[in-house]
Amino acid sequence: MSHQTLTRRSFLTGAAIAAAIGLAATAWGVFSPGVLQHYADSPDSVRIMQWAEWATPENMLRWWHGQWIHADSPPYYRPLPSMLFWAEYRLFGYSFQGHVIISWLLHAAACVLVYVLAVRIYPGPRRVALPTALLATLLFNLRLTPEGPYWSVAPVAYAVVAWWPAQTDQTSLLGSLLALLALDRWLEGQDSRGLAKAGALWIAALLCKEMAVVVPLLAGLLVVLRRGGCALRLTARDEETGRRHFAPGLAWRLMLPTTAFVLAFVAVRSMLVPGAGGIEHAAPEFYARKAVMLLASRPYAILVSRGAWLPVAAVFSSLVIYAWVRLARRPSLVWLLVALGLGNGLVAQLVGGNFALLTVPAQLWALGTLTILALGLIVLAHVRESWPWWLLAMAVTVHLPLLWVWGPHYFYWPAAFWALFNAGLWHYVLLRAREGTLRWPRRPRIGDLTAELDSAADESV
Repeated sequence: MSHQTLTRRSFLTGAAIAAAIGLAATAWGVFSPGVLQHYADSPDSVRIMQWAEWATPENMLRWWHGQWIHADSPPYYRPLPSMLFWAEYRLFGYSFQGHVIISWLLHAAACVLVYVLAVRIYPGPRRVALPTALLATLLFNLRLTPEGPYWSVAPVAYAVVAWWPAQTDQTSLLGSLLALLALDRWLEGQDSRGLAKAGALWIAALLCKEMAVVVPLLAGLLVVLRRGGCALRLTARDEETGRRHFAPGLAWRLMLPTTAFVLAFVAVRSMLVPGAGGIEHAAPEFYARKAVMLLASRPYAILVSRGAWLPVAAVFSSLVIYAWVRLARRPSLVWLLVALGLGNGLVAQLVGGNFALLTVPAQLWALGTLTILALGLIVLAHVRESWPWWLLAMAVTVHLPLLWVWGPHYFYWPAAFWALFNAGLWHYVLLRAREGTLRWPRRPRIGDLTAELDSAADESV
């Protein structure tokens, strides 16, 4: 068996595992009678099916130049999901489990695309990229929604699959990930028509949900990730005259026209669907507060609700783990666990007033969350390569629409891109470990240095 065949088989096996992770992580909401009944009673679920039942050819045509299928909801322009909901009604009627199974399969497809994108953009050997890409898929399914009005904290993927009207988020993410993959194939010279395919897929994603307005910025970041900082240049030097002239790099040549298209789309959408939600004016401090909440809601909630001992214990734990990993002669794992147990117990006693805090599962879960966050920040501080930073920029970029809209299903996009970034940090660590640059360098001992000098003297004789 050739190496190429083995790599292809490993890649396809990983894709199957990615789909299985997505299906397994969200299966409870698909087959639990209690969960199905809870979401079946949702007014959105019932009314969408009622409008699908009442749909006439004239109504279906209106979905393309006016309000979407759910005419009772706030005005939106989403023609493709409207057609999808109508088709699902013809298949399943008011049997909501059928609609949820469609969401389940859409999520499995999204997990495969996250996996494929990670495999393509993570550098280094494929045998390292395959497991970290699967880690990205797992993190995509584990990320929690922030606390908000009228909903409880739950994994984003689980909530989106169980509440099937969120297929708008799923289809827009699917189209956008496919567009980015097509663009990446074009950038890598693997598909000469990849740019045209990316444009068509992106427009389809826009017709599913407005979250796809961020794709031009994501595309620009992907171009810089692939082509380097020269893709962001604004001028170039003429070889004959030596003068600089306006010559924008590829990132600008992609972002500027597509951003103009977005502005035109928003303007046309506001004319087709008056009152459709858009960018609203607010005080700058409002956006600053919301940005902090979007990016740090989970650590903030833990710090407020769990007590002061947790951040101290998290910093202690992360520093101990960091020192253990970097030591030239790494002690046994047992010693690391002993140090963490005794040290955190002491912190709990001195700061929290009770060493038994370390035995409470909720406290331990919160401590683990903050410790992983601290370790991630430590790793990020050591990163000297550009690609993790561009992945971070992508994860931040997809939050831009959330400055104006709100709802747990809107976090489906950020969950996917945070997963790519966080798994990318693990990938960076594994690459450093493979190259032997993860630990502190060992200093030669005096005896070793003397032996080397003696050996050199013998050779000269």
